[in-house]
Amino acid sequence: MTYKQFNSKFPDEESAINYFIEIRYGGVLTCPHCGASNKVYRYRLVKKLCHCKNCNNSFSPFKGTIFQKSKTKLCDWFYAIHLFLNAKKGFPALQLQREIGVTYKTAWRMFHQIRIAMQNGELKPFEDLVEMDETYFGGKPRKAPPKLYDPATYDASKKLATGRGTTKLAISGIKERKSGRVYTQVMPPNELGEEVSGPQLKAVIDKTCVPGTTVITDGFSSYKILDKPVSSKVDLSLLDDSKLTEPSPSYVHYTINHKRSGWIAGLTGVELIHTNGIESHWAIVKRSHKGIYHYISPKYMQRYLDEYSFRQNTLKMPSLDVFDLLLKQSVLKS
Repeated sequence: MTYKQFNSKFPDEESAINYFIEIRYGGVLTCPHCGASNKVYRYRLVKKLCHCKNCNNSFSPFKGTIFQKSKTKLCDWFYAIHLFLNAKKGFPALQLQREIGVTYKTAWRMFHQIRIAMQNGELKPFEDLVEMDETYFGGKPRKAPPKLYDPATYDASKKLATGRGTTKLAISGIKERKSGRVYTQVMPPNELGEEVSGPQLKAVIDKTCVPGTTVITDGFSSYKILDKPVSSKVDLSLLDDSKLTEPSPSYVHYTINHKRSGWIAGLTGVELIHTNGIESHWAIVKRSHKGIYHYISPKYMQRYLDEYSFRQNTLKMPSLDVFDLLLKQSVLKS
């Protein structure tokens, strides 16, 4: 949706209110107190309130949504959503502050409420071939000043751990190759302090994939939980450096060896064994992290991940349909 289309669609506050009520109720107002849909009317002067003559109660059509108790105009909310959806790599709260003339605290809260709406959609299980990978978010590892270390054990030449040995926040992600849909999740440490153990990764797959799904991963040892002995019926010459295992209790597992090759021909010669799809998603998220938001608190990391999952999962939808979908998801689950 372009800026001109937005202005023609929402010229004033009343048009924005009417549009949201139509999206939420489908043209039939329903009283949340008694459930009646007849004799439910809107106040003529107070546009954000409705009244039910069956139970004689008033109610707000914005109750239970991300707009509840907000003093900001709904048309400003809609404009924030419009800007947020049009920005492929995110939109900073400071710029929204300048765009609509609110405080930074208000702009920050608005964007986080929009991210909550993005989280509010139904997870449709993956059924096709999927790629799974894990990554880490955080700044460059830096040593504390030498005075904080024991002089007897301090070694200035020793490098800090990176990759899986780092103290950064661990993230796992799955991308369905055919549809392009993604699911990403923060991986908190378990009771043993492990962040990406085999059972944790298997739990993510169980949550997002139907039984029988083909899963392609890298050579990380935690993915061995999906493995079984190699079948003698498989022609390994077709796989070169990859490894194919028989179906686990739920899934078929392929592994790509990144040290030897970037992709490998599959069993049929059509499907390629690689994880480039989910890695490209990490590239977009990390460039946004570095270039737009600069710092993301671990407390809110899942919201940012869901923001980019929502963008990716609605990439092929018309912009107006994405806008309507987000308004529907702004009605929070009770």
